[in-house]
Amino acid sequence: MKSDIKESNVSDYVERWGILFEGMGSNRITGKIMGWLLICDPPRQTAGELAEAIGASIASISLATRTLIQMSMIERVGIPGKRSAYYRVREGVWTQMWKRRLPLIVSMRILAEEGLDLFDPVTTDSTERLRETMSYCAFWERELPLMMKKWEHEWKEQRNVLEE
Repeated sequence: MKSDIKESNVSDYVERWGILFEGMGSNRITGKIMGWLLICDPPRQTAGELAEAIGASIASISLATRTLIQMSMIERVGIPGKRSAYYRVREGVWTQMWKRRLPLIVSMRILAEEGLDLFDPVTTDSTERLRETMSYCAFWERELPLMMKKWEHEWKEQRNVLEE
């Protein structure tokens, strides 16, 4: 554990990540793992270390780490000479997460368009939800790549300042 982290606040901090993820439709263990991996030192942790740190079973850790890997939030890595697998937060986690979401947004827009084709005429009140979905997705399809470029530029500038 990093010496600059107050031990008494760590479990509360990790628990708050768990509650956040639970509120987003995931499970608490998944959020707690993410919270722990954001603050732990060393930044790579085995399943056993994760289980001990957040007070969960190895089975729960296994399921939650698979979920986080599928979400592109963490990655499984090896260390030369060590047999255990380690988990760490992916570099550029937030950028990668949104880049993976863009194809889903495109797919939702396409499905909404196809849904509109089911109706004749397309201007009936019953198509309002589909038009809203299509418009919402088209907006994010346009704007998200621009926002990602702005974020990457801003983060690069912030890192340069921190390294000076």
